[in-house]
Amino acid sequence: MSPVIAVLLLIVIAVAAAILTYLWITGYMGTVQQQGGTQQLQERIKVEGVDLSGSYLDAVYVRNVGDVQVTVNSIYLILPSGEAIRVYTGSTNINPKTVSRIDVTNTALTSGTTYIVKVTTSTGVEATYTFTYRA
Repeated sequence: MSPVIAVLLLIVIAVAAAILTYLWITGYMGTVQQQGGTQQLQERIKVEGVDLSGSYLDAVYVRNVGDVQVTVNSIYLILPSGEAIRVYTGSTNINPKTVSRIDVTNTALTSGTTYIVKVTTSTGVEATYTFTYRA
């Protein structure tokens, strides 16, 4: 009878060890997944304003309001018709809690027209700024 009890005890111990291992691995995987998405959640930008030179868009001021460095890689000027003109393609790094002036391709503006400036980062974070040009 004792060999049967010994086998049953070994089976119970193996099942308990498997359950504990499973619980530990699922808890660890949840922690890793949460940490992996943390950086994107902390990356945030805000367009502070634009700089005009005569009737041309000259620069865009972008503030990094997040906790990690961001890389601005595109800026678009969206016309009232919905057409988007890419006015900046490059790579500008902005440290947390700082503002950066980004020079853009001079684009002619029409007086009394409302425009939207859209800024995107290398990870896909976006910010927009709406302004009306008055001559």
